[in-house]
Amino acid sequence: MAKPPRPPREIKRSTDVPDASVASPPLLRRRDPRQAELFTTSFVEPCKPTLRSRAPVGSRWQYEIKHDGYRAQCHVNGGNVRIFTKGGFDWAARMPAIVMALQALQVDDAVIDGEACMEGPDGITDFFALHAALAAKSAPAAFLYAFDLLHLNGEDLRPLPLDERRLLLEDLLIYGPGTLRFSEHVLEDGPGVAAAACQLGLEGIIAKLRDAPYRSGRSETWLKVKCVQSGTFVVTGYDPDGRTGVRSLAIAEQLGRKLLPAGSVGSGLTAVLSRDLRRRLDAGETVTVEVEYRGRTPSGGLRHPALKGIPEH
Repeated sequence: MAKPPRPPREIKRSTDVPDASVASPPLLRRRDPRQAELFTTSFVEPCKPTLRSRAPVGSRWQYEIKHDGYRAQCHVNGGNVRIFTKGGFDWAARMPAIVMALQALQVDDAVIDGEACMEGPDGITDFFALHAALAAKSAPAAFLYAFDLLHLNGEDLRPLPLDERRLLLEDLLIYGPGTLRFSEHVLEDGPGVAAAACQLGLEGIIAKLRDAPYRSGRSETWLKVKCVQSGTFVVTGYDPDGRTGVRSLAIAEQLGRKLLPAGSVGSGLTAVLSRDLRRRLDAGETVTVEVEYRGRTPSGGLRHPALKGIPEH
Protein backbone atom coordinates (compact mmCIF):
# COMPACT_ATOMS: atom_id res chain seq x y z
CA MET A 1 0.00 0.00 0.00
CA ALA A 2 1.36 3.41 -0.93
CA LYS A 3 2.26 5.72 1.92
CA PRO A 4 -0.16 8.61 2.46
CA PRO A 5 1.30 12.00 1.53
CA ARG A 6 2.93 13.85 4.39
CA PRO A 7 1.70 17.31 5.37
CA PRO A 8 4.13 20.01 4.26
CA ARG A 9 6.74 20.93 6.86
CA GLU A 10 7.12 24.45 8.14
CA ILE A 11 10.59 25.76 7.40
CA LYS A 12 12.09 27.08 10.61
CA ARG A 13 14.18 30.22 10.45
CA SER A 14 17.20 30.88 12.62
CA THR A 15 17.10 34.02 14.75
CA ASP A 16 20.90 34.13 14.93
CA VAL A 17 23.08 35.96 12.45
CA PRO A 18 24.98 33.19 10.62
CA ASP A 19 28.68 33.45 9.90
CA ALA A 20 30.12 33.63 6.40
CA SER A 21 30.67 29.87 6.12
CA VAL A 22 26.98 29.18 6.77
CA ALA A 23 24.95 31.57 4.65
CA SER A 24 26.87 34.20 2.72
CA PRO A 25 26.57 35.46 0.02
CA PRO A 26 22.78 35.29 -0.52
CA LEU A 27 22.03 32.07 -2.33
CA LEU A 28 19.02 33.23 -4.35
CA ARG A 29 18.36 36.19 -6.56
CA ARG A 30 14.64 36.79 -6.96
CA ARG A 31 13.21 35.61 -10.23
CA ASP A 32 11.85 37.95 -12.88
CA PRO A 33 9.41 35.96 -15.05
CA ARG A 34 10.52 37.97 -18.07
CA GLN A 35 14.17 36.88 -17.70
CA ALA A 36 14.01 33.70 -15.61
CA GLU A 37 17.33 32.37 -16.90
CA LEU A 38 19.18 35.34 -15.37
CA PHE A 39 17.97 34.71 -11.82
CA THR A 40 19.42 31.45 -10.58
CA THR A 41 21.05 30.01 -7.46
CA SER A 42 24.81 30.40 -7.10
CA PHE A 43 27.37 27.64 -6.57
CA VAL A 44 28.02 27.00 -2.85
CA GLU A 45 31.45 25.88 -1.68
CA PRO A 46 30.76 22.33 -0.40
CA CYS A 47 31.15 21.21 3.19
CA LYS A 48 34.27 19.01 3.29
CA PRO A 49 34.58 16.32 5.99
CA THR A 50 37.69 16.03 8.13
CA LEU A 51 39.47 12.65 8.09
CA ARG A 52 39.48 10.68 11.33
CA SER A 53 40.80 7.20 12.13
CA ARG A 54 37.79 6.29 14.30
CA ALA A 55 34.10 7.20 14.27
CA PRO A 56 32.93 9.56 17.05
CA VAL A 57 30.28 8.41 19.52
CA GLY A 58 27.36 10.19 21.15
CA SER A 59 23.72 11.04 20.59
CA ARG A 60 24.56 14.17 18.57
CA TRP A 61 26.06 12.12 15.73
CA GLN A 62 24.52 10.31 12.78
CA TYR A 63 26.35 7.93 10.43
CA GLU A 64 26.02 7.57 6.66
CA ILE A 65 27.75 5.32 4.14
CA LYS A 66 30.53 7.10 2.24
CA HIS A 67 29.47 6.49 -1.34
CA ASP A 68 32.31 6.16 -3.84
CA GLY A 69 31.51 8.64 -6.60
CA TYR A 70 31.72 12.30 -7.59
CA ARG A 71 30.40 15.14 -5.41
CA ALA A 72 27.35 16.60 -7.15
CA GLN A 73 25.70 19.85 -6.07
CA CYS A 74 22.40 19.91 -7.95
CA HIS A 75 20.64 23.21 -8.69
CA VAL A 76 17.03 23.13 -9.87
CA ASN A 77 15.39 26.34 -11.12
CA GLY A 78 12.15 25.50 -12.87
CA GLY A 79 13.17 23.37 -15.85
CA ASN A 80 16.78 24.50 -15.65
CA VAL A 81 19.19 22.05 -13.97
CA ARG A 82 22.89 22.42 -13.25
CA ILE A 83 25.08 19.82 -11.55
CA PHE A 84 28.29 21.23 -10.10
CA THR A 85 31.39 19.24 -9.21
CA LYS A 86 33.15 20.12 -5.96
CA GLY A 87 35.36 22.41 -8.02
CA GLY A 88 32.38 24.34 -9.40
CA PHE A 89 32.22 22.89 -12.94
CA ASP A 90 28.76 22.25 -14.40
CA TRP A 91 28.64 18.61 -15.60
CA ALA A 92 24.87 18.33 -16.02
CA ALA A 93 25.27 17.43 -19.69
CA ARG A 94 27.24 14.31 -18.67
CA MET A 95 24.51 12.97 -16.32
CA PRO A 96 21.25 12.97 -18.32
CA ALA A 97 19.29 10.58 -16.06
CA ILE A 98 19.97 12.70 -12.97
CA VAL A 99 18.96 15.84 -14.88
CA MET A 100 15.63 14.28 -15.95
CA ALA A 101 14.90 13.14 -12.40
CA LEU A 102 15.62 16.58 -10.99
CA GLN A 103 13.37 18.19 -13.59
CA ALA A 104 10.53 15.94 -12.39
CA LEU A 105 10.68 17.27 -8.81
CA GLN A 106 7.71 19.39 -7.75
CA VAL A 107 9.72 22.46 -6.69
CA ASP A 108 10.27 26.01 -7.92
CA ASP A 109 13.92 25.91 -6.97
CA ALA A 110 16.21 23.74 -4.85
CA VAL A 111 19.87 23.04 -4.16
CA ILE A 112 20.61 19.41 -3.26
CA ASP A 113 24.03 18.21 -2.07
CA GLY A 114 24.88 14.63 -2.96
CA GLU A 115 27.15 12.10 -4.65
CA ALA A 116 26.79 11.00 -8.27
CA CYS A 117 27.41 7.24 -8.42
CA MET A 118 27.30 4.15 -10.59
CA GLU A 119 26.95 0.59 -9.30
CA GLY A 120 29.04 -2.42 -10.17
CA PRO A 121 27.67 -5.97 -10.61
CA ASP A 122 27.98 -6.52 -6.84
CA GLY A 123 25.67 -3.57 -6.09
CA ILE A 124 28.50 -1.51 -4.58
CA THR A 125 29.24 1.94 -5.97
CA ASP A 126 31.98 1.74 -8.60
CA PHE A 127 34.12 4.88 -8.79
CA PHE A 128 36.15 3.67 -11.74
CA ALA A 129 33.11 2.91 -13.91
CA LEU A 130 31.76 6.39 -13.18
CA HIS A 131 35.14 8.02 -13.80
CA ALA A 132 35.47 6.31 -17.18
CA ALA A 133 31.94 7.33 -18.21
CA LEU A 134 32.39 10.95 -17.13
CA ALA A 135 35.76 11.11 -18.87
CA ALA A 136 33.91 10.07 -22.05
CA LYS A 137 31.44 12.91 -21.25
CA SER A 138 28.40 10.66 -20.89
CA ALA A 139 27.27 8.70 -17.81
CA PRO A 140 23.63 7.80 -18.53
CA ALA A 141 23.66 5.13 -15.79
CA ALA A 142 24.71 7.60 -13.08
CA PHE A 143 22.29 8.20 -10.21
CA LEU A 144 22.37 10.50 -7.19
CA TYR A 145 22.69 9.71 -3.49
CA ALA A 146 21.23 12.90 -1.98
CA PHE A 147 22.34 13.70 1.57
CA ASP A 148 21.61 17.38 2.19
CA LEU A 149 19.26 20.19 1.14
CA LEU A 150 20.74 23.70 1.06
CA HIS A 151 17.91 25.64 -0.52
CA LEU A 152 14.21 25.13 -1.17
CA ASN A 153 11.58 27.35 -2.80
CA GLY A 154 13.24 30.68 -2.03
CA GLU A 155 14.54 29.72 1.44
CA ASP A 156 18.21 29.38 2.37
CA LEU A 157 18.26 26.29 4.61
CA ARG A 158 21.96 26.27 5.50
CA PRO A 159 21.52 27.88 8.95
CA LEU A 160 19.08 25.11 9.96
CA PRO A 161 20.21 21.99 11.86
CA LEU A 162 21.13 18.98 9.74
CA ASP A 163 18.16 17.04 11.16
CA GLU A 164 15.69 19.60 9.84
CA ARG A 165 17.35 19.91 6.44
CA ARG A 166 17.30 16.15 5.97
CA LEU A 167 13.63 15.85 6.95
CA LEU A 168 12.78 18.36 4.25
CA LEU A 169 15.02 16.48 1.78
CA GLU A 170 13.36 13.16 2.58
CA ASP A 171 9.93 14.72 2.02
CA LEU A 172 11.10 16.12 -1.31
CA LEU A 173 12.39 12.76 -2.57
CA ILE A 174 9.87 10.34 -1.07
CA TYR A 175 7.77 10.12 -4.26
CA GLY A 176 10.53 11.17 -6.64
CA PRO A 177 12.24 9.10 -9.35
CA GLY A 178 14.47 6.20 -8.31
CA THR A 179 17.45 7.96 -9.87
CA LEU A 180 17.36 10.27 -6.82
CA ARG A 181 18.08 8.19 -3.70
CA PHE A 182 17.94 9.50 -0.16
CA SER A 183 21.18 8.65 1.67
CA GLU A 184 19.99 6.80 4.78
CA HIS A 185 21.67 7.12 8.18
CA VAL A 186 21.81 5.36 11.56
CA LEU A 187 22.05 6.99 14.98
CA GLU A 188 23.96 4.47 17.09
CA ASP A 189 27.29 2.63 17.31
CA GLY A 190 29.44 4.64 14.89
CA PRO A 191 32.51 2.36 15.30
CA GLY A 192 30.29 -0.68 14.63
CA VAL A 193 28.81 0.94 11.53
CA ALA A 194 32.31 1.73 10.24
CA ALA A 195 33.45 -1.87 10.84
CA ALA A 196 30.40 -3.25 9.02
CA ALA A 197 31.03 -0.92 6.07
CA CYS A 198 34.60 -2.19 5.78
CA GLN A 199 33.47 -5.84 5.94
CA LEU A 200 31.11 -5.15 3.02
CA GLY A 201 33.95 -3.70 0.95
CA LEU A 202 32.65 -0.11 1.12
CA GLU A 203 34.87 2.97 1.23
CA GLY A 204 33.90 4.04 4.74
CA ILE A 205 31.38 6.25 6.56
CA ILE A 206 30.67 9.93 7.21
CA ALA A 207 29.72 11.00 10.74
CA LYS A 208 27.72 14.24 10.96
CA LEU A 209 26.55 16.41 13.85
CA ARG A 210 22.76 16.37 13.75
CA ASP A 211 22.31 19.84 15.25
CA ALA A 212 24.89 21.66 13.10
CA PRO A 213 24.25 24.13 10.27
CA TYR A 214 25.77 23.60 6.83
CA ARG A 215 29.30 25.04 6.78
CA SER A 216 31.27 25.51 3.57
CA GLY A 217 34.91 24.38 3.50
CA ARG A 218 36.73 21.96 5.78
CA SER A 219 34.50 21.19 8.76
CA GLU A 220 34.69 19.35 12.08
CA THR A 221 30.90 18.85 12.00
CA TRP A 222 31.38 16.21 9.26
CA LEU A 223 33.99 13.51 9.92
CA LYS A 224 35.20 10.95 7.38
CA VAL A 225 36.27 7.47 8.50
CA LYS A 226 37.83 5.41 5.70
CA CYS A 227 38.30 1.66 5.51
CA VAL A 228 42.01 0.82 5.59
CA GLN A 229 43.51 -2.50 4.51
CA SER A 230 47.13 -3.65 4.77
CA GLY A 231 49.32 -6.30 3.23
CA THR A 232 52.86 -7.40 2.47
CA PHE A 233 54.19 -6.81 -1.04
CA VAL A 234 57.39 -7.63 -2.91
CA VAL A 235 59.46 -4.72 -4.25
CA THR A 236 60.07 -5.26 -7.98
CA GLY A 237 61.77 -1.95 -8.81
CA TYR A 238 62.29 1.63 -7.72
CA ASP A 239 62.46 5.23 -8.87
CA PRO A 240 65.83 6.58 -7.67
CA ASP A 241 66.15 9.70 -5.54
CA GLY A 242 69.68 10.93 -6.04
CA ARG A 243 72.50 8.43 -5.55
CA THR A 244 71.49 6.92 -2.23
CA GLY A 245 67.69 6.93 -1.91
CA VAL A 246 64.44 5.91 -3.57
CA ARG A 247 61.51 8.17 -4.45
CA SER A 248 58.96 5.38 -4.93
CA LEU A 249 58.76 1.60 -5.13
CA ALA A 250 57.17 -0.67 -7.73
CA ILE A 251 55.42 -3.45 -5.81
CA ALA A 252 53.71 -6.76 -6.54
CA GLU A 253 51.58 -9.23 -4.63
CA GLN A 254 52.96 -12.77 -4.40
CA LEU A 255 50.39 -15.47 -5.10
CA GLY A 256 52.11 -18.83 -5.10
CA ARG A 257 54.98 -18.52 -7.55
CA LYS A 258 53.40 -15.59 -9.38
CA LEU A 259 53.97 -11.89 -8.81
CA LEU A 260 50.94 -9.76 -9.66
CA PRO A 261 51.74 -6.05 -10.14
CA ALA A 262 50.08 -3.84 -7.51
CA GLY A 263 51.25 -0.39 -8.66
CA SER A 264 53.69 1.80 -6.79
CA VAL A 265 54.04 3.43 -3.39
CA GLY A 266 55.93 6.55 -2.35
CA SER A 267 53.94 7.93 0.55
CA GLY A 268 55.45 7.10 3.93
CA LEU A 269 59.07 6.90 2.76
CA THR A 270 61.39 8.53 5.32
CA ALA A 271 64.96 9.54 4.52
CA VAL A 272 66.37 6.70 6.65
CA LEU A 273 64.06 4.07 5.13
CA SER A 274 64.74 5.38 1.64
CA ARG A 275 68.51 4.90 2.00
CA ASP A 276 68.10 1.46 3.63
CA LEU A 277 65.84 0.24 0.82
CA ARG A 278 68.22 1.56 -1.87
CA ARG A 279 71.16 -0.23 -0.24
CA ARG A 280 69.29 -3.55 -0.04
CA LEU A 281 67.87 -3.37 -3.55
CA ASP A 282 71.19 -2.41 -5.12
CA ALA A 283 72.75 -5.40 -3.31
CA GLY A 284 70.25 -7.71 -5.02
CA GLU A 285 68.18 -8.56 -1.94
CA THR A 286 64.55 -9.59 -2.22
CA VAL A 287 62.73 -6.93 -0.19
CA THR A 288 59.17 -7.04 1.08
CA VAL A 289 57.31 -4.04 2.52
CA GLU A 290 54.16 -3.53 4.59
CA VAL A 291 51.66 -1.22 2.85
CA GLU A 292 48.33 0.27 3.95
CA TYR A 293 45.80 1.01 1.22
CA ARG A 294 42.10 1.80 0.66
CA GLY A 295 40.92 -0.59 -1.99
CA ARG A 296 42.02 -1.68 -5.47
CA THR A 297 41.79 -0.33 -8.98
CA PRO A 298 40.28 -2.56 -11.70
CA SER A 299 43.84 -3.46 -12.81
CA GLY A 300 44.79 -4.61 -9.29
CA GLY A 301 46.72 -1.50 -8.22
CA LEU A 302 46.43 -0.20 -4.67
CA ARG A 303 44.36 2.91 -3.98
CA HIS A 304 45.99 5.53 -1.74
CA PRO A 305 48.91 3.28 -0.69
CA ALA A 306 51.18 4.30 2.18
CA LEU A 307 54.36 2.52 3.24
CA LYS A 308 54.31 1.33 6.86
CA GLY A 309 57.73 -0.31 7.03
CA ILE A 310 59.71 -3.50 6.41
CA PRO A 311 58.31 -6.63 8.07
CA GLU A 312 60.54 -8.27 10.64
CA HIS A 313 61.36 -11.92 9.92
